[in-house]
Order: sequence, then structure tokens, then C-alpha cells
Amino acid sequence: MSAGIISSFLVWAALLSFIFRLKKRPIRLRMLIAAVIAISGIIPLSGLPIPLYIRAGIGDLSIVTQLLLSIYIINSLAGIYSTPARKTAYLQLCAFTLVTGVWFYPTTLGLTYFDPYRFGYITDPMHWMALGYFFLGALTLLLLRSSWTSGILCLATLSFSFGNLQSTNYWDYMIDPVLMVGAIIYLTRDLAGRLKKSPPKKHPRQSF
Repeated sequence: MSAGIISSFLVWAALLSFIFRLKKRPIRLRMLIAAVIAISGIIPLSGLPIPLYIRAGIGDLSIVTQLLLSIYIINSLAGIYSTPARKTAYLQLCAFTLVTGVWFYPTTLGLTYFDPYRFGYITDPMHWMALGYFFLGALTLLLLRSSWTSGILCLATLSFSFGNLQSTNYWDYMIDPVLMVGAIIYLTRDLAGRLKKSPPKKHPRQSF
């Protein structure tokens, strides 16, 4: 089973874990819900498991997205909540993803004469530019003391060297639209939470 097919099952499991609030349930109920989620992922619907219909709709997800989904599922199953340090690491990775997507997707859609997507093929002479970009990203995250998010980028690069996805383009291992949308949502929720917690400014009383 390729990593592309696995990604659709990860999406299904993560979605149901979120819907059923798996992390907040007692341990025995978590085990029961997890079993139901696993069984529901292999029950055929019109000849195909439901997750494969998800794959038909969104395609194969990047290895970075798959690793993040796996972490979310494991944490939900174990009832582990994110620490402030872990949330900061998520924010840093989301910020890097957002910055990457903001310039990457417009250029690959033909809005400019510059097409970085072709650099993702190992046969391209400029392939080192794509590798170098994510190396700098991983190094920056490491310097920000976010070693595990830096490790995610490294593992995705290692996965590319083994050809775990059907795609032979490096970019497809590192970023995808689902990851981009998720980063926007996470950053927006964090910003809204900070604004909500900030105390209202007190206006000085005016004397007449």
C-alpha cells in the first residue's frame, strides 16, 4: 500500500477523531471509538472503502501532512494535549507553510514566468534549489528550538528519496493545498484567541 493510499485513511481517521472528540473521552471509550473508526475505514461502499473516495476528491497528501495527521490521531488516541511549547512549534510550522504557499502556488499556477515546481524533479539541474529551500526551513525551525517540526521536514525529504508517493516531484512530498488551508485555519484561530484574551483598552475619563 502506497503512502498516497494511506493518506486517505489518515484523513478519515483524523476526521472521525475530531468529530467524536476522541481525545476527551475516557480511555475505554477511546479504545472502542478507535476500533469503530478502524472498521469503518475498511468497510466497502459500492465496492470501495470510504477513504478511497476521499483520495479521489483531494488526491494524495504530502508526507508532511500525513505525519501531522498521524501525530493528531496518536495524541487523540492517547488523550495527550498539546503543551504551550508544542503549540508554538505548530505555529512556527504553520507560518513556514503559509509563507511557502503564498509564493509557491501563484507561481506554479502560471501567474509568473518563474515555475519552481519543475525544480522538484531530481532530473532538473536546479533541483538543489528546492532541496535548499526546505533545508533552510528545517534549519530555521531547529534554531527556533522546534526540533520535532524540523524533523518532520527531514522525514518528508527522506521519504522522497525512497519514492513513497506516486509523484516523483519533491514539492508534492512537502506541501499540498490541505496543509495550506490547515495552516491558515490554525493561525487564524490562534490570532482570534489572542485577541479575545487581550484586555480591552481603558479610555481615560474626560473632564469638562
